[in-house]
Amino acid sequence: MVAFDVIETLFSLEPLRSRLESAGLPGHLLETWFAQLLRDGFALSATGVYRPFRDVATAGLERLFDSETVDSAQIDRIISGFAELDAHPDAAPAIQLLHDAGLRIVTLTNGSASVTERLLERAGLRDRVERMISVDEVKRWKPHQEVYLHRASVVEVEPRHLALIAAHPWDIHGARRAGLMAGYVGRDGKPFPSIMDAPHVTGVTLVEVAEQLVAG
Repeated sequence: MVAFDVIETLFSLEPLRSRLESAGLPGHLLETWFAQLLRDGFALSATGVYRPFRDVATAGLERLFDSETVDSAQIDRIISGFAELDAHPDAAPAIQLLHDAGLRIVTLTNGSASVTERLLERAGLRDRVERMISVDEVKRWKPHQEVYLHRASVVEVEPRHLALIAAHPWDIHGARRAGLMAGYVGRDGKPFPSIMDAPHVTGVTLVEVAEQLVAG
């Protein structure tokens, strides 16, 4: 069985850049904003506090805007863009490859299940995905071990028989520490961080990762 991370693994953040620019923010802040919202979500989870993805993303945007020019309508428009991200070109063929191989497919995200479902439907991938699993179900953010073990529990599969595919090294590390298999898609071509538990397979596209997992 295979689980895909969603944001940046299956779907690109790029459409949000123009939304930032339309709100008067430099487009290059997209990566900074996303990295900071992940940092804040991780920090909250590590200290026993849970806030949903939307809340953390909104708080991060509020810091980017000048305190006197924060416009809630602009922030809402940017946040709503998470439900309108475009799938990476390798997403559909990788999912189809795994489906044709008879593997069950789910998603596992720090975002919401409802937004993930909208993204999959928009990309024409919903019928290939058995379930959308969100950290909302356990009130902890990935890469907390409990999130990955929850996924194993709800699909009734032992962790060692599950594989996570992700574009984030921290996600791969979390899955490995929880006893899962892991496949890393390194689209930027940079090596996987040596300080983290390494993935079982690595590729520069999702298709390459999926092929290796199917080959066993």
